[in-house]
This record gives sequence, structure tokens and C-alpha cells, in this order.
Amino acid sequence: MIKLNEVHKVYTQGKNGFHALKNISLYFEKGEIISIFGPSGCGKTTLLNIIGGLDYPTSGDMVIDDRLTTNFIEKEWDYFRNHRIGFVFQQYNLIEHLPIVENVALSLKLAGASNKKAKKQATELLKKVGLEDHLHKLPGALSGGERQRVAIARALINDPDIILADEPTGALDNKTGMEIMDLIKSICADKLVIIVTHDKLVAKKYSTRLIELKDGRVISDTRPIDKMVNISNIKTKRRSKLKFKEALRFSLYNIKGKIWRTLLVSLGLSVGIVGLILIDAFFNSVRTGLEQQNAVLKNNPDLYIHEQYVEDYDLDAIRNSLDNYDYFKEILYAPRNEYTILENASDSSPLLNPVVKTGVEAPDNSSILETFTGLIGDSRFPENDNEIMLNIDTATLLISSNLNLTDEEIWEELKGNQYIIYDEYNYVPDQYSLFRELTDEVCAITDIWGGDPNVLPDGYDELVMGPIDDNILALNFYRNTPLQISETEEIYCSDYDALDWNLNRDEPIGGGITVTLVGIHDNGLFPEFILSDNVIFNATYQVDYYMNSEDNEILYYSSIRYRVFLNNDDLKAKANVILDIENDNYLVEENFNNGFDIFAGLTNLFMYILQFIFSSIVFIAIVTGGLMLLLILFISIIERKREIGLIRAMGGTRNDVRIIYTGETTIIGLIAGVFSVILSIILIAILNVVIYNRYLDLIIEYLPFVDPTKVLAINYTKLLFAILGSIVIAIISGLAPSVRASRKKPIEALRNE
Repeated sequence: MIKLNEVHKVYTQGKNGFHALKNISLYFEKGEIISIFGPSGCGKTTLLNIIGGLDYPTSGDMVIDDRLTTNFIEKEWDYFRNHRIGFVFQQYNLIEHLPIVENVALSLKLAGASNKKAKKQATELLKKVGLEDHLHKLPGALSGGERQRVAIARALINDPDIILADEPTGALDNKTGMEIMDLIKSICADKLVIIVTHDKLVAKKYSTRLIELKDGRVISDTRPIDKMVNISNIKTKRRSKLKFKEALRFSLYNIKGKIWRTLLVSLGLSVGIVGLILIDAFFNSVRTGLEQQNAVLKNNPDLYIHEQYVEDYDLDAIRNSLDNYDYFKEILYAPRNEYTILENASDSSPLLNPVVKTGVEAPDNSSILETFTGLIGDSRFPENDNEIMLNIDTATLLISSNLNLTDEEIWEELKGNQYIIYDEYNYVPDQYSLFRELTDEVCAITDIWGGDPNVLPDGYDELVMGPIDDNILALNFYRNTPLQISETEEIYCSDYDALDWNLNRDEPIGGGITVTLVGIHDNGLFPEFILSDNVIFNATYQVDYYMNSEDNEILYYSSIRYRVFLNNDDLKAKANVILDIENDNYLVEENFNNGFDIFAGLTNLFMYILQFIFSSIVFIAIVTGGLMLLLILFISIIERKREIGLIRAMGGTRNDVRIIYTGETTIIGLIAGVFSVILSIILIAILNVVIYNRYLDLIIEYLPFVDPTKVLAINYTKLLFAILGSIVIAIISGLAPSVRASRKKPIEALRNE
């Protein structure tokens, strides 16, 4: 039941107005087929739109089943149009990119129905109107009469009480028009059917009641009815919302209809994301290399094991005791003595700068050997006595500084060269001890002595210091010349044994050891000279420091150094190892130059900052892609105004329209994300091959901690984030267009061609 009471409709534009409906009072009952006719512009369609809730009266009231529509909120009108009204339009108003079964099912889906249920009912209705052979055709493949049959089926899908038909035969020939009217009359017999038509003959043939309008007024009614109505304030229940997956399905059909535009937009959006993935792949490789190197250093500490000197000091006993701890996968002995290379024995040429490094055994453990990412050229580890392997940084020092060679060229230049290394050094007095003895007048600072015993150096007191020849001879235990402290001064002491002495590694002595270079590596974990076991264990053992006690007994202090690699990389395990060794009366210190690398931490931080800067630049491409998508979606609103109006006419809410647009942007974002992942994987594979083949030397030289076969390393977890990020960017880009589309009033949207 519908009752209109003194309804007026005035359209205004600026200061001008048009009075479309004037004092309309009508009553409609279920079971009637009512035709409203009259000349063009008399207000027929306006009246139909007000009855259907597409437009609202300027004044007056309309009551639908005891509900006063004047008090309806927008959601109640949406519910009314979706559940109580079925529209049949003159121009069909089918959505061209949807198959006809989806066109019919859409209204039911807007009511919250599942795809399966909606398509089942749509199929049954299409069979009822004779279109069972055309279910999956697009509207453009149908004739006018068939399209109108689809529109009728769509109007009936929610089993509404009211069918509103606006010129349902206006776009059809007479024969097809009569078939459509017969169909409406046969399948809508138990409903209120209101038809707007300009054809009075059609109206008389198929209607139970005729209403004529002229200049916005009712001038005749063949069966005027008026009844009292009760007004109820019960709110209409809220209907279920359009499911998001159905919005995605709806959007997918639209995207299929504009596939090339969609692909190009998605590709444009993916370009920036590809750039971010490539930047992340590079910095991921750099950070991974740094972190792996730092992790090895942190989790495999150098341990300095200090022990007071005794006559029967046994290095093997110390090593065996470490083996008994069962904590280590490898124990490498590295003498505290440093080795010095002063001369290239192959051509008897002195080096411009002496190279001083500690020695270490070659590792045997496979997991440690794997840290050597690549030996340079045909390098190998020392296998025989008097063979040596160098780190690339050390090897570079053996080349003349005016040469700029690649790592391979350095190896070819040095391969097989013999070098003399020294492992025995002089001692020098401890400066504090020397100062102490000078104050006690045990030592004297003099001029340089010329060697003539008859001419003593200025400042030498023979009565206190003794004969100068005896004084010089007393130095032979330590060195064979006076202690010269400047170009003009020397030191003489009456008792050199009273001094404390430090090992001076700047002054090697003896004949040295001749070694052959058999390999160069680029592993930053091993900066030492790598030598054979025999060379390491037969090295001259010198204490670092000794001092004289009050009873002139010399106490030696030194440290035996082992490089130990833990089976368990856990930091707590490392602490327990050190604690256990200390409990056995060893003094253990960790070499923090390897155990904690603040430079590596700063470098890692710098990598993140650098990545942020590059990513910010590339982000401009993502913003550009997002703006392009925004523009396309705004264009889409203009193209699809009628579609938006139709969705609202079928009871779709503003939220439904937003969900449909969000579904479309989600699909575009997903396509862009998949594009970006596929393109990134392909580009990274190609670039890694190109970089390895063309820039290997540069990578080894400037990024030695990076795997040269994977300079760009994909983080596959981040690829998932790239897809999600692409979807989020697309959805954000579509927010403004979707909100604008949802604000379109149904009647305004339907009026747009």
C-alpha cells in the first residue's frame, strides 16, 4: 500500500524554479496494474521517481505500509528500494560489462546474498522470461526485447511488492512491446505495478486503472481510491551488506572489460615498487654480508690465554687442555709474536713499507673454510713448510703503490714469490723504568760517544757509571750499541739488569725465514698470515715484557693466543666457555677488535640511511603511479555515473559503492604487486649475471663481503610486503574517488548519459 498526500515537487536553478508536481494525492493497492500517462513534461517520471525513492517531494507526504517516508533516513530508503521496489527502465540500464546472469543477481547480492544463491535465483528468473540460452552473454549481444526481459528479471529478483516501469516499451517495436507488456502482466499479477507510458492504447489494454497527468496535476483517475492509514514509528531493520568478495567479483568483470587500461595502470604503479625492491635487494646483500661477517667475528672470539712463565712451559699441553673442553669446532694456534716481511727474496728487493702481521694455522673445519667466499685465481692454502697465504689487503702492500691492479692481477704479480719473514726482535727499556733509574742515578743521558776512550761523552761520570767499555759490553744481552734516544743523545746505565724491558717488534733480528706465497684470499675474518703448522710451532718464542724484581729475579709475562671457533654461536655459550677456562686458572681476554666491531655497526646504520635516501627518491615514482591511478578512477566515475545510479536504485548503499570501488583498486593493486614481483625477480636474475660477468673485480675490490654471484639478493618475505604495499597504495589512491562516487544521488547519476 502506498499513499501520497498533497505532494509537490519544485526544481530550482538559481532564482528560477519549475513546479513539476502539484498537489498530488493518490492511493495504490497491491494487485493493481496502474498506468500513468500524459504528454511529455507532465511529471510522469518525476512521480514515479518519488514513489520509488529515487527523488524526494518538496512538500507533502508519502506513506508506505504505515511508514511515513518523510522521516526515512538514507539507509531506510536504500532498504526500501532493495527489498520493496523493482525498477524497469526504458533504456534497460543494464551494466554492459556484466553477463546478464550477473546483472540479474546483483540486486540480491546487494542484499547480502552469496554468489551461489544469487546466481541460482537469477538463472531461474532468466529461464522464466525465456533467456535460459543467454545466461553468460553480455547485454550488448542481446536484442532490445531480450535486454528488457533481463531488466524485468532483475526487477523481480528480490521478490518486491512494487514494480515501477518507466516507458518499458518506449525503445521497442510494437510487437516486441506487446510481448513485454504480456510478460509484465503475467508474472506480476500479485504485485502493485505502476507503469509510466505515453501510449494511451497500451495503457488501456493492460491496466486495471488509468491515471492521467497534465502540467503536474492529476486530471483523471479511472478508479480513485482513498483510505485512512495508520502511521507506525517502527524502524526498518538493517539489511546485510554487500560482501567484499562479491564486490571483488563485480570489479573483476569491469576490469576485464578494460583490460589494457588496467594492465598499463598496474604496470605504471609497479615501476616504483620494482625500484624499491631492487634497492632493497642491493642493500640487503650488503647488509647480509656485513652482518654475516660481523656475526662470525662476534660468535667466534679470539681468546688470549695468559699464564705466568715457567721453565717447562708446554704449548701442546695448553692446546690439549683446550681440546678437552669440547666447546670448539676448531682451535687455531696463533703465536703472540708478530711476523715482519721486509724483503722480497725472489729479487732481493727491500719493501718500501714493512708488513707486520700475526701468523695463524690454516683451518681444517669445513664450515670455517666456507667463510672463504672465493680464493683469488688458483690460490691454495699452505700445505708444506715455508709456504704462506695472505689476505688481499696485505698482498696489496707488497705491490708498488703506483700500480692500480685488480685482485687477479695482484695474484698474478705475486704468485710464487719468496719473502723473508722475521719472528725474533730486540728489546727496549720500559720508559717508566728508565725514568725511575735515571732519578736513582743508575743511568745517565750523554752526548753521542765517538768511540775514543780518551774522550768520554759529555755527561758521562766514569766514577759513578764505571768504564765506558764495560758499559757498552753490558748491552750485548739486549743490543750491541748504546741506547740512543735522539740524534745527539745516548743513555748509559751502571746496571742494565735493573731495567724493565719491552719487546720491540720494529727491530727484527736474525736471518729470518724464507716463505713462498701460494695463495691470496679475501676473507676479512683472517687478516693474519696463514702458515703451515710447522712454521707456526717452530717460531721463536719471545716474551712480550719482563721486569726485574727486588731480588733481580726476572719474571716473564706473555700470552699464548688461540683462535677458537665455537660449536654453539649463542652469546651465553661464549660467556660460559670463557668462565670455564678462567676457572682453570687461566686469564682469558677476548679480542674486542674481532668480538665487537663498532665500525661494522656504524656501516650498517649508514647502509640503512643510504637505502632510505635512495628509496625516498624512488618513492616519487610510486606517488606518480598512485596519482595516475587516482586520475583513472576519477575518469571511471564519469564513465560509470549511470552504473552508480543503477546500483543505488537497486538499493545499494553508499558503503556498497565504496566497497565496489575499493574492490577494483584492490585488484589493480594486486596486479601491480604481482607485476612488480615478477619483473623484480627477472631483472635481479639478469643484473646479477651482468654484474658478475662485467664487474666482478670491482665487486671483489670494493664489496669483498658481498657474494659476487648475488650482488642483488632478494628478501622473499619482503616480496609479500611489496604486494601488500601495492594493494594498500592502490586502495589509498582510490579512497577519494570511491567516496565521491558514493555521494552521487541515484536520480542525478541515472540522468547522466
